[in-house]
Amino acid sequence: MPVMHRIAEERRIAWERGEIHGVLLGEMRLPIRPESATPARRFLTAVSLGWGIPDAADTAELLGCELVTNAVRHAAAMPGSTLRLVLIRDGERLRVEVHDPSGEPPATRDPGLEATTGRGLLIVGALSTDAGWHPTAHGKAVWFELLPRWP
Repeated sequence: MPVMHRIAEERRIAWERGEIHGVLLGEMRLPIRPESATPARRFLTAVSLGWGIPDAADTAELLGCELVTNAVRHAAAMPGSTLRLVLIRDGERLRVEVHDPSGEPPATRDPGLEATTGRGLLIVGALSTDAGWHPTAHGKAVWFELLPRWP
């Protein structure tokens, strides 16, 4: 099963029904430009450290930046559109979402050994507890979850 489609079915249904009520830890809007990766990295690290989960900071930064970069590369930027980077605590899970204006589902690739791109979603799937995507009213949200040690 492709990495970004391995959503745990019961969690996906609960999320869509609004039955998962997490605590918003942070939210940031970013322009759909390559240079948005840098402030996204800083924000992910700052929020992780600020909420006392330093063990998740590096992984959240890496995976979140992969999702932002992927959205910048593949989202059809409409005038005035932005990305939303959202961090949520849902029980013991840290959920990071990147919302973009494209309704196209993310697609994992099988990059060759010489390829310099195309591994982002594979990395997200390999290092996260769970990952997936869902359509939104204004495009889609691509997300991953980690299980940090909360204070």
